[in-house]
Amino acid sequence: MRNVTKKLVEQIKATPPYADLSKETKVNLKKGLFDYFICSHAAAIHDPHFTKIMNTAMYDSGDATIIGTNRKVHPFDACLINGYAAHALDLDDVHSAIRGHPSAVIISLLVSLIEREKDTERFHEAYLVGVDVMTRFAKILGTEHYEKGFHTTATAGLYGAVAAGAYYLQFSDQSYEQALDLCVSQISGSRSHFGTLIKPLHAGITAQKAWQILNFVSHGVAGSENTIAVKNGLLPMYGIDQPDVQLLTSEWGSPWAIDSPGLWFKLYPCCSATAHPIDATKKLMERYSFHVNEIERINLYFPPTGDAALVYSMPENGEQGRFSAEYCVALLLYGEELSIQNFTIEQIPKRIKALMAKMNRCYDSTIKVYDWSFPKNRYCIVEIMMQNGIKYQARTDVPHGSPGNPFEINDLIFKANQLFTENAEKHKWVRIFQEKEIVTIDDMLTMMTNHTN
Repeated sequence: MRNVTKKLVEQIKATPPYADLSKETKVNLKKGLFDYFICSHAAAIHDPHFTKIMNTAMYDSGDATIIGTNRKVHPFDACLINGYAAHALDLDDVHSAIRGHPSAVIISLLVSLIEREKDTERFHEAYLVGVDVMTRFAKILGTEHYEKGFHTTATAGLYGAVAAGAYYLQFSDQSYEQALDLCVSQISGSRSHFGTLIKPLHAGITAQKAWQILNFVSHGVAGSENTIAVKNGLLPMYGIDQPDVQLLTSEWGSPWAIDSPGLWFKLYPCCSATAHPIDATKKLMERYSFHVNEIERINLYFPPTGDAALVYSMPENGEQGRFSAEYCVALLLYGEELSIQNFTIEQIPKRIKALMAKMNRCYDSTIKVYDWSFPKNRYCIVEIMMQNGIKYQARTDVPHGSPGNPFEINDLIFKANQLFTENAEKHKWVRIFQEKEIVTIDDMLTMMTNHTN
């Protein structure tokens, strides 16, 4: 079998320089970077586990910054802590073709390298490459990969982060191939940990593994060649018997994954799969007036597997509630905010539990799915049956923040202002994204080091 890794590296090396990228691509890279820093700083302020994870650092000294603090650690530790922080509140971007969180892994790896190599345009090119490679591996692994229980952030994400890092460090073709071929021995991540702090830790562990692989190769440590599609390699191991390896190499940059479908940005600290029921519930509440205590039953309609990420129908705490359509709908119906506080509480109030108990998830194959829905073939209908027999219903096919109804820079500024209301003076760096076309390495270093808890 031909060497798929070699062909992929050839394509990556053909990536155009930053100056030749379209305005759309440059703006999308900027938005992804902006959202990453918002989420990382927010975790340093709001995440109850942040200090605990920060204290896992294995090395006492280093030149890499833990974002949102003045603490310097070894890059190996920074990858873990910053990767965790970026994903900790589940506020970070997601990519629907991945069903995972690219920036939390890829940028966490890249910012661990900027003290040794300061190249602003190459940083953005590397980020572009990382998102594309991660998306391609997610596509070739297929939707079944996620539905079987794998966390794509941690599996496809390792290939994306290694590809980004090897590009940024300008590895030779041979070293680049060696780094990608080592990934198969490191990928892991189970969705059984959703609803716990281990889920966001997957992003940090993956960035850390990527750093380790790059370090191995830099010191001459390498293994077998062509480990993606050959016998005992990645795709046969994960049950892909007849892979279309062209998914990894064809039509490079036509379009870029960061442009099409693009990144999905969030206002709320919960899984993006809750966006459809959240928006549908908001529509319903805007259209109709009713009393919550007079609700008889609530039906939540999804397409088959459309709720695969929403693993809790009766969560016990706020962390589990991030992955519960029922919890989000109940909070909204009671006039509660979808706030960080409500997704970090240790025990869900009885009235919220009682309302969740009235909800059923339904799957009706006769419900029409629209071509323009986002992600493709996804929707949610929230249907409320009142005790007097009246029925209220609302549907969402394209949630706000998704690439079909995208955020712009001003939306991300609003997100930052909402999160940093009490710390505005410490977060003047937000203006950089408003004022500059390209954020430099020096800008990033300023954002990371000038703001303490």
